[in-house]
Amino acid sequence: MPNDKPLPWWEREVLKMDRDLEQLPHLISLLDDPSETVQASIADALRAFGDSLNEALDSLAEPPDDAQRMAIRRLIAEDDAPAFAVGQLVRHKRYAYRGVVVDIDGTCQASDEWYQRNQTQPGRDQPWYHVLVDGSDQSYYPAQTSLEADVSAEEVCNPYVSEFFSDFLDGRYIRNDRPWPKG
Repeated sequence: MPNDKPLPWWEREVLKMDRDLEQLPHLISLLDDPSETVQASIADALRAFGDSLNEALDSLAEPPDDAQRMAIRRLIAEDDAPAFAVGQLVRHKRYAYRGVVVDIDGTCQASDEWYQRNQTQPGRDQPWYHVLVDGSDQSYYPAQTSLEADVSAEEVCNPYVSEFFSDFLDGRYIRNDRPWPKG
């Protein structure tokens, strides 16, 4: 039985945008939209460019900057591999705190009770990161869709950095062998 329900506006727009160079700047402007549905639609539209996406991005009057290109790569990744690596500097999209990834869970490992208290409740079936937060002694547990790369290359001021990292080189921390506490 066909679905007679009209498509949401963003899905209609994405269908019109497929491989449309004129829509690339609009897609790029939506990279920061927090809606997972919008993000999925943007990813589909960008994937439609296939191997010519980088060439299309380079041809724009205002090509995306490095942070936007990283966001695009992360968004169109076909697998569930983590977009960020241990030792990488990240920034929370909504709350703007910055920090360093100290450990990664393939999916949310927090209790249902904790998850329900989480204000944003991003999808649980995505990588979640243990992040040592700059300017505090705290670690936070954000979802991948809540983070973006922090391109500042500035060190993180958190007393636990020296417990889990041995060095800071070229804007990245080098992880030592001390395991992140689980549970």
